[in-house]
Order: sequence, then C-alpha cells, then structure tokens
Amino acid sequence: MIQVSFSGGRSSAMMAKIMLDNYPKDELLFTFANTGKELSETLDFVNECDKRWELGVIWIEYCVGNKFKVVDYNSASRSGEPFAALIEKKKYAPNRVARFCTAELKIRPMKKYILSLGYTHWDAAIGIRKDEPNRYHRMKSAKKRDRWEYLFPLWDMNITKKEVENFWNNQDFNLAIHSNLGNCDFCFMKGLGKKLSQARLMPDKLQWWAAMYRDWE
Repeated sequence: MIQVSFSGGRSSAMMAKIMLDNYPKDELLFTFANTGKELSETLDFVNECDKRWELGVIWIEYCVGNKFKVVDYNSASRSGEPFAALIEKKKYAPNRVARFCTAELKIRPMKKYILSLGYTHWDAAIGIRKDEPNRYHRMKSAKKRDRWEYLFPLWDMNITKKEVENFWNNQDFNLAIHSNLGNCDFCFMKGLGKKLSQARLMPDKLQWWAAMYRDWE
C-alpha cells in the first residue's frame, strides 16, 4: 500500500494526480491531515481535487486521547481546534527550536490511522520537487522510519516549481491562494516579510496566534 500524503498545496496535488494515473487505485491511500489552521482555500482545494479526480481522500485530525479522528470537508476544524488542543496538552506553543506541530498534528495521526486499518508497513509518497534539494536530502538522511519508506515521485521525475505551475495552468481549477502564503496561516517557519504581508491581508488570523503565544510562551 502507498500512502499519498496530500498536504493541500499545488505540488502535492499534482503528485496525487500522477500517482492516480500511474498506479492501481486500490494500492493508493490518499490522506490529508487537517490542523485547523489551514486557510479555507486549502480545504476547498483538497475537496475539489478529491471530487474531480475521485481520490477518496481521508481527512484526519489530531485529537487528545484517541490521537486521531476521521473527519470530512464539512466537519473539518476551521478555527484551530486540533492545534489549540495540542498546545494546551504540551503547555507551550511550537517554535523554530521545538517544531512539534508537523509530527504531532500530521505524521503521527496519519500513522495511527493507517495502523488502525491493519497495515504494519507501507510506502509514503511525499510531494518534494527537484528544486527542493534541502528538503529532499534532509528527509533522505533522517532516521529510518520503522513503519514506512518514503517515495519522492516529483523529485524522481525532475519536476520543479515551473512544471507544477504549467500543470495548473492547464487545469480548469486551481488553489485560490498565492504560493507565498502557504497552507498553514502564519507558520512560524515563514520569513518576516511574508508574515508582515499576510498580517495585512488577514489580521484576524494573527490574533489567534498572538493569543496562543501569550498564553503559552
């Protein structure tokens, strides 16, 4: 079984279509981990890809206790509930030194879900492009996972941001946000310039993060 990790961005969506076109569908499991802090346009885009291409995307969220729950487009959190629950459990907010959000809100809930299906080992397709060598080599050199092996379809096919842009220019739908904004609003990994630009566009979302860091700094 191949888990296709659909992050909600253009690159991972293109990867999902490539996997669908090149593998038997019953060998693929499309997953989307929702943290509650994705932009609404990202959720719309995941849903649109799912409907148009009949991916059968499984929407997963972190929750305290059971570690994961399965939701859908309509029931998915949109006000940061999974993120807030995790921060309250840990008693501090994530930062560049303690970047626990990806592991706790995405990787582990998806792992728990797949284990619940009875799988013990699987492959995981990740949408890293050829022009993202740092991400690629960091993941390749990381400690070996005990349950899965990573696949990098876009990297192996020499697909860069330009090819991704061309792919979406030839579709009749697209992600309705600029690539500079990313999927998660106000991710602390973004540069200051991007954060300031985003703050001017969506000051209401900035208040959520300000409250989290004020309460749990």
